[in-house]
Amino acid sequence: MKNVFNKRENNLRVFSFVMGIILLTILVGCSTTTTELEVVGVTPNKDLLAQFAFEDRVYSIEGNKTPAEKINKEVGQIEKNVDEIKGDGHFKLFNSKIDHLGNASIFSIKDVDKDTVVAVKVNDIYYTAIVAGILD
Repeated sequence: MKNVFNKRENNLRVFSFVMGIILLTILVGCSTTTTELEVVGVTPNKDLLAQFAFEDRVYSIEGNKTPAEKINKEVGQIEKNVDEIKGDGHFKLFNSKIDHLGNASIFSIKDVDKDTVVAVKVNDIYYTAIVAGILD
């Protein structure tokens, strides 16, 4: 009789162990991780300096700089400081690191799609601007 209880107890331990492994595998397999968009040649910086609209997209300038040798050609112009961005050429400042964006030029970057990343020249510095969304 004692042998039957030991066998059941061992079977219960094995069953618990297997179920624990299965549960752990499910939890690890279902976990999500996020990775940030990596743009080659750009040092990440989380300070939002400004946003502007260009070709029906809203771009964010977060303080990242693009080396001058990566600049391709001028593709647009930033014109008007507004409280709410509603059209192409509108901009909004969030930080005093950039004192003004009016009449700033927008440039494409070599080997990078301008629908996702562009550069803006402010005071002889090329700031990287990344798409933040679509213009409503």
